[in-house]
Amino acid sequence: MSFDGCQGCGACLLTCPVHAIRPVAGDGPAALYARPDLCTGCGECVEVCPVDAVTLLARERR
Repeated sequence: MSFDGCQGCGACLLTCPVHAIRPVAGDGPAALYARPDLCTGCGECVEVCPVDAVTLLARERR
């Protein structure tokens, strides 16, 4: 998962049904990462992002 262009609104954090998206401490409000072991590839985070910053990588799509 990629968060290029993220502005830190938190919509994806709140939307993820399995809580796979996490903030990265100390790197600013827009620094996020996704735990691949939790991500189901549902794409809800992609749909809710107001700036189209979330991209699922090929191995995450299911």
